[in-house]
Amino acid sequence: MIMFIDINTYVGHWPFRNLNYNTLEGLDALAQRHDITHMVVANLHGLFYKDANTANLELLEWLKAYKGKTTFLPMAIVNPLYPMWEKDARDMIAAGFAGLELVPIYHGYKLGMQPKYDSYFHEQVAIPVMELAEELDVPVRICASFENIRGRGRMDAFENISGDEYYALLSKFPKVHVFCTSFSPLAAGEKFSQLIRERDNIYFETNAFGECQGYGIPEKILKLADESQICFGSLAPFAYMEMALINMEYATEWSTEALMTNAKRAFKALR
Repeated sequence: MIMFIDINTYVGHWPFRNLNYNTLEGLDALAQRHDITHMVVANLHGLFYKDANTANLELLEWLKAYKGKTTFLPMAIVNPLYPMWEKDARDMIAAGFAGLELVPIYHGYKLGMQPKYDSYFHEQVAIPVMELAEELDVPVRICASFENIRGRGRMDAFENISGDEYYALLSKFPKVHVFCTSFSPLAAGEKFSQLIRERDNIYFETNAFGECQGYGIPEKILKLADESQICFGSLAPFAYMEMALINMEYATEWSTEALMTNAKRAFKALR
C-alpha cells in the first residue's frame, strides 16, 4: 500500500460543537475506510488549557494505549507566552512527538511583531519556537482556523492570520518545514506569495481549496504553489473526510500520489 498522509487532524473535545471521530480510535476508523496510512494529529485541549503541555501529555498517554493500524505523527501544541514552553516542547520531542504546533488565534499572539508588555516593547513571540524547530529538525504546523467564521459559536475566537504575518515569521527560517493548515495561498499577499514560490518546504493542504470542487485547480493557485507544496489534509473531525478526498480527486493538475506523500520529507521518521 502506498503511503498516504493526512496532515490536518485532531483529537479531543471542542467547547462549541459536538465532534464525531475525535479520538485516536475514531480517526483510525476514518483512515482505514479511506486507505490513509499516517495522520498528523494534535490534542484540541491544548488550545484551552492554561498550560498547553497538559494536553500533549494527555495525547502521549492516549498514544500509549492506542492499538489501531494508522500511524499517528503527534504534534506538540506550544504556547510561546507560557514561561516553561521550551522545556516542555523539548520533553515532548524527546518522548516521540513528530513536531510542534502553533495556534496563535487561540493563544492570543501574532506571528509578526506585536507589543508584549507595553506599547514601547515589541517582539515576535513565535521566533523562539521556530528556532527550536530548526535546532531539533522538526516541522511546525500553524493552524489558521478550525471553524468557518459564518458557522462558529458566538464565544468561539476567530481572527484571520494575514499573509504578512506568515511572511514576517517564515522568511527568517528557510530551513524549517512549515504546514500552513486551513489557509489558502490565495490569501497570501504579495510578499508571502513570493516566499512560497522560492521555498519548497512551506506546505498547504487540499482542504483549503474549496475552489477546486468540480472545476480543477484555478490558474491563480497553480502560479502560487508548486505540486511539491500541496498535501492531503482533511481537518478531521471538523470536516467530512469525503470532501477532502473529492478536492484531491479534482486536483488533476497535480499527481495524486504526490499529494498523498509530499509531507513525508518534513518528518525525520518518514524520510
